Amino acid sequence: MRLYIARHGEAEPQAATDAERALSARGVSQVRALWTTLHASQREPARIVSSPLRRAQETAWIVAGIWQDSPPVDEQPLLSPETAVEHTLDWLAREPDLDGWVLVSHMPLVALLTGRLVEGTGVRYPFAVGSVACLELEVPCMAGARLLWLESPGG
Repeated sequence: MRLYIARHGEAEPQAATDAERALSARGVSQVRALWTTLHASQREPARIVSSPLRRAQETAWIVAGIWQDSPPVDEQPLLSPETAVEHTLDWLAREPDLDGWVLVSHMPLVALLTGRLVEGTGVRYPFAVGSVACLELEVPCMAGARLLWLESPGG
């Protein structure tokens, strides 16, 4: 099965709180362009799950808008940036079918989660803002996945 791990797009530098930081105009444009390109080669997401922070939710909504019959965006606090990667892995392990899921989160969680799933260690994969990794896995366990690709906006 395929699992997509995405980092939110570029956000505004300031807001009343970190959780309220919105995507910048550039972030919106870059996320839309990357996922529009991916649309041609990837099937429609089965589920889109986002951190509760605004910039991640806005990124997830853009992804959902690319596909005509996309599922709604679900919120998951275990995708928040301060979450321990072990807690996120435990949650994923309890899910019966992750095929086609898109997870939208933050650094360092996206880098650590990808590292644990692919390498089984604390290796951090380089996620620029707006990047997405595609992993192939049978079950979400340490070193149980293979990285198929990691794409960044504009590159």
